[in-house]
Amino acid sequence: MFNLLTHNYLTRGFWGDEAWTIGISRLPITEIITITGQDFHPPFYYFLVHALGSLTGFSEIPIRLLSTLFFLLIPFLVYKLTGLFWTTKNTLTKIYRLSSSILILFSPILFTYAFEARSYGLLACETILSAYIFWRALNENKGHYLWRILYTIIGGIMVYTHYYSWFILASHGFYLLLFERNKILALLPSALGVLLIQLPWLPTLLGQTSSVQSSYWIGPMNNRTHAEFFLRVVGGDRVTIMQSPLAYSVGAILLLDFLYRLYQRDFPRHYRFLLTWLLIPTLLSTIISLLFTPVFYYRYLIFSAIPILILTVQALKRLPQIIFLLIVIVLLGAQVYVDYRIFSQYPRSMREEVAELYQTKVKNDQNVYTVLPSFAEVAYYLPHTSPIKVLPLGLIQFSGKSLLDAYVRLGKAEIVDGVTPYYLLEPGPKTSLIDTTKVK
Repeated sequence: MFNLLTHNYLTRGFWGDEAWTIGISRLPITEIITITGQDFHPPFYYFLVHALGSLTGFSEIPIRLLSTLFFLLIPFLVYKLTGLFWTTKNTLTKIYRLSSSILILFSPILFTYAFEARSYGLLACETILSAYIFWRALNENKGHYLWRILYTIIGGIMVYTHYYSWFILASHGFYLLLFERNKILALLPSALGVLLIQLPWLPTLLGQTSSVQSSYWIGPMNNRTHAEFFLRVVGGDRVTIMQSPLAYSVGAILLLDFLYRLYQRDFPRHYRFLLTWLLIPTLLSTIISLLFTPVFYYRYLIFSAIPILILTVQALKRLPQIIFLLIVIVLLGAQVYVDYRIFSQYPRSMREEVAELYQTKVKNDQNVYTVLPSFAEVAYYLPHTSPIKVLPLGLIQFSGKSLLDAYVRLGKAEIVDGVTPYYLLEPGPKTSLIDTTKVK
């Protein structure tokens, strides 16, 4: 148990994407804007990490706890949102709301990224907050504007956090267009306000869109893409014995509930909203991937776990209370098992690789090199201040290259050919001794 407290998913070394986050965030604000402008990610999350790191340092635990903080806000916001959906004031309704919050608190996909230095936890928190504000704005009395102003603000923050935010906001627009057209004019100024906030970044966004069309790391869709998305969003991002049973169980509950509602013609407002919230981001990213360039990536859609689990509780509400509680307990038990398996992981990282290299092999830093894919990890963990030596292998213009260019420009890295013998730190992580002077 003590080993779990010290060696877990929170305390492990940074992996590749997290190291890129730190590599960007600890640079000056102007450099953050430049790098994210050359990448395909907006800068808001990096600003937050930059501010936090300036106060606490950029070590693993405090930076990851930023994501944990946003993650812990999600169940509270779910409880508030479901209070707008299920308005009956009694103990049973509170149990339903609490069940939704608890299932989402232990959602494996959300739990996983609650302990990573990435923007996914922030995006999920913004998603549920925007849904709550949107629903309040829908029902705002004439002559009052607070919730519509707040919607503009949260929407503006979202589009500077992750570009999938546009799909989330679009789901709100589609809901209005399909089900509540009489509210469109009232919320139109809020939507225009979000566009106005995004306007300074629009030339950058258009340039990023053009670069993505020519080359991007996300692969094309196939006949398993959507099944894999649902499996991971519901059952977790790690393969466990509970991953498939969780996904199949929730999927069956949602399907049976939908068929029953179709038979009964029973689609209340909040059900339609939740369904739109779930389907529209998935549909839009699918269409773009099929017609233009692949952008569909399950990790960008982890916020989908929120409407999925609220819809699950909504479906189970029609059952007798004891059966409702038993099913919720079984689902929760499966989630907790997956979460334990996730949190108990302590994979070897570049931190351990570099420490071992310098303890057993390297006496000076002049003969240690790396390559672009592992550059950020090596830059973070290498125990010296001289420029990081990067071999000119596979240097392509994508997200990693923009960060490397900034480090070269600032004198923190240099792209040079290796002078043998030297040690090469690579993704994995792994270390290789390169010595072309030895003849076999």
